Amino acid sequence: MVEILDTTLREGEQTPYVNFTVDEKVEIARMLDQTGVDMIEAGDPSVSPNVAKAIERIASLDLKAEIVAHSIASRPGIDRAKACGADRVAIFYATSKIHLDAKLHKTPEQAIDIIREHIAYARSLGLKVRYTPEDATRTDFEFLVNVCNAAIEAGADRISFADTLGIMQPHQMEERVRELRLKLLPCQMDLHCHNDYGLALANAMAGIRAGADCIHTTVNGLGERTGIPDLAETIVAFHNLEGVQKFNLRPLMNLSSYLEKASGFLLAPNKPITGQNAFSHKSGVHTNGILKDPRTYEAFDPAILGRERKIVIDKYTGRTAVASRLDEYGIEVSAAELEVIVSRIKNIGDTRKQLFDADILEIAEQVTGRENDVIPHDISAMLMVEVESHVYTSSVVRRLRGFTNVANVYEVTGDYDISAFVNVENVMALNNLIEEIRTVTGVKRTETRMVLKKYNGNGK
Repeated sequence: MVEILDTTLREGEQTPYVNFTVDEKVEIARMLDQTGVDMIEAGDPSVSPNVAKAIERIASLDLKAEIVAHSIASRPGIDRAKACGADRVAIFYATSKIHLDAKLHKTPEQAIDIIREHIAYARSLGLKVRYTPEDATRTDFEFLVNVCNAAIEAGADRISFADTLGIMQPHQMEERVRELRLKLLPCQMDLHCHNDYGLALANAMAGIRAGADCIHTTVNGLGERTGIPDLAETIVAFHNLEGVQKFNLRPLMNLSSYLEKASGFLLAPNKPITGQNAFSHKSGVHTNGILKDPRTYEAFDPAILGRERKIVIDKYTGRTAVASRLDEYGIEVSAAELEVIVSRIKNIGDTRKQLFDADILEIAEQVTGRENDVIPHDISAMLMVEVESHVYTSSVVRRLRGFTNVANVYEVTGDYDISAFVNVENVMALNNLIEEIRTVTGVKRTETRMVLKKYNGNGK
């Protein structure tokens, strides 16, 4: 059965501009353990004192997952891995000709000697050892077999087959792993697949079919350049497509959300499994099918992730979806009224990027002539604005002060840079104002807090 090693704390932190705190790393490790991953690669203690400190704290948590420390083939690096309390050290040394010649300046024979020496040293310290032939997919195959067998003879019980540049295709990966399996001494085989051509998970699944044991993942697919397989996509693909039931799906959404916050890298809306649009439906044909039987346009039930499907109402929407949305609010309309409501939604949808429920309900009020008590009126709200780091806060303040419905603007400390007090006639107007403010150059994100009660000063 497939194993997963998650390397968010090592490969994931190698994502440009990502830097986790020690506390964040500990929390990520706890959350990873809840998903049931087999191994957590906690980092390379030689990188910095805080990386070493994080590995020590994670190793002391008594998690179910095996804790792995990363190291180049160096005795001081291996000593640090031992000192951190890791269960295993992952030693890497490149094997492709371009790496040996241009980077390491070593002959193949010298490389094998170095790999043997350092694996044997790690074993003498009582550490379990995984050896990674970096750039394995561009390594001469006969030499790759020789170097991996030398590593196994020296004491490595796992070999990580690294597609460092993500150049493999699934059929090639399956052939290469199957051939390598036949020629290696007994060991476990990991797959470290990069995503440069968008094939990382497909390659990893092909490698598992060919006899490999373990896939390396990161949360949200973080990593060098375009990253490696996404943890959630990997777990759900094996769960649904291969019947692998050993991992826990429920923590995946919270883990993904936490990594968005900790890394500062927001997910693309159309990202599989965890993306905002993964279970959203828009076309009239699609929404009609979904409302009759979700299996018509959903590969699987989002409830297994604790998610809900979303019906998007805009110019593509059909009568069934609009009627269903109105019914959610207890609003009854005749067939003729529904036709007019849908027609107006389509007209507005031609000029607006997004329609909100408040828009739909207001249209229903206008068409039917019947007021409902669903839409709040005369709204006050606090709009919190985070500004891009390269933009002066004062320049955004000047733009916000120019909006008619913005009463006061403040520069503030904390997670946000600006607080603006706004007054609008209804929710639709508030949504429109927020949408417009988000287009202001320099605005990174916003958060809206509607005012429920207002009190005067002086104890009144």
